[in-house]
Amino acid sequence: MPLRLAILCAALILGVTPADAAPRMYNAQSARLANGMMVVVIPVHRTPALTHMVWYKAGAGEEPFGVSGTAHFMEHLMFKGTPDMAPGAFSTTIQRMGGNDNAFTSWDYTAYYQTVPKERLGQVMKMEAGRMNDLTPKLNDILSERQVVIEERRQTTDGDPGAMLRERMNNVLFPNHPYGRPILGWMSEMQTLKWVDALAFYKKWYAPNNAILVISGDTTLEEVMPLAQATYGALPAEPVPSRVRLVSPKLEGEVSVTMAREDVHQPQWLREVRVPSTRQNRDVSIRLELLEDLLGGATGRLYQELVVKAKIATSVGVGYSPNAIDDGTWVAYGTPAPGVSTEKLGAAMNAQMALAGKNGFTATEVKAAIARLQDAAVYARDSLAGPAMSIGYMLATGATLDDIETWPTRLESLTAKDAQDVLNTYVLNQNGVTGTLLPKGGK
Repeated sequence: MPLRLAILCAALILGVTPADAAPRMYNAQSARLANGMMVVVIPVHRTPALTHMVWYKAGAGEEPFGVSGTAHFMEHLMFKGTPDMAPGAFSTTIQRMGGNDNAFTSWDYTAYYQTVPKERLGQVMKMEAGRMNDLTPKLNDILSERQVVIEERRQTTDGDPGAMLRERMNNVLFPNHPYGRPILGWMSEMQTLKWVDALAFYKKWYAPNNAILVISGDTTLEEVMPLAQATYGALPAEPVPSRVRLVSPKLEGEVSVTMAREDVHQPQWLREVRVPSTRQNRDVSIRLELLEDLLGGATGRLYQELVVKAKIATSVGVGYSPNAIDDGTWVAYGTPAPGVSTEKLGAAMNAQMALAGKNGFTATEVKAAIARLQDAAVYARDSLAGPAMSIGYMLATGATLDDIETWPTRLESLTAKDAQDVLNTYVLNQNGVTGTLLPKGGK
């Protein structure tokens, strides 16, 4: 058998993606352990270090109603000890390696990561595997950590008028759906969180067959697999239920949410709609990403027309969130210039987007936007943690490795009409939620 064919056959048996099969964004390789855990390796040989990430396909969206904040609470408790590691020792050990670590929770996933010298990979895997199914926090640590997450909400949400407004907008935009609940949780429910709540979540969702191992750095799949098999591969697969999400009804009309607080120093205007995520429709999703660049940023239509020319705003932009199990979101936002009302800015924002929907974009604009997006992808590829983050976000929310790897190439086929069509279909002709943030008694 020719050598090239032998390599290809071996790759197919292992579930590996050959790096030279087609132009690829990251040249990632993947395989799967016998217990079902997916392993993805992105070689980045710029420095003798790597980022090791474990993504669990469960987040705040998997919490039962009435115990919001459980997934995030569980994230904190993962640092509170196992039979082999005392509370707090995980991060201390990583620091002694000369590395750093952290974790984060979303509606659709919970992720844990460490950036360390490459020779420490085996030790980090052993530590992470140790807390995957053998967590043993003490009662005092559980109670104190509950206070920590409560204080986190006070500082990052309750104390931030903009965050409070966005929380209320999501609650309206996603009725009868987990995305309408805050990831940190409602304060009244966070105050009653118990270990039994977190333990039930942990036992239900934390398993190797519900996790994705993503490693980016100075290594290869061939080097990683023996270590992964010796650590994560030693853990048994667990019965993990399918994700079952409630169906959120579409809005029957436009909804406005206004928040006025004494601690608001700068008014804001926002409008948010539900749009397809990458998992739901990858072709629409990539067109929305193109549209995001065409309208947003310092080179985009909105900034050029409303900040540079009309000078009625100090900042404007749009944001598309494609990484979701269910609907993604599209938000347009702006800060009015002094003396300009939020109503005037909102009307101008909507008018500019409607004008783009009517007249479309030029081929020159689209070509420049595609180049910017591809350049940003190259820049992300050259970082250490960036590839692991990008791939993890998408795999954990149902995209495929092919979706990720071929993204820059698929961009090249997009046209001005593609951007105009998704603007009209998914942004302009959808009911949404308009949010206004005002000083107390202001306009």
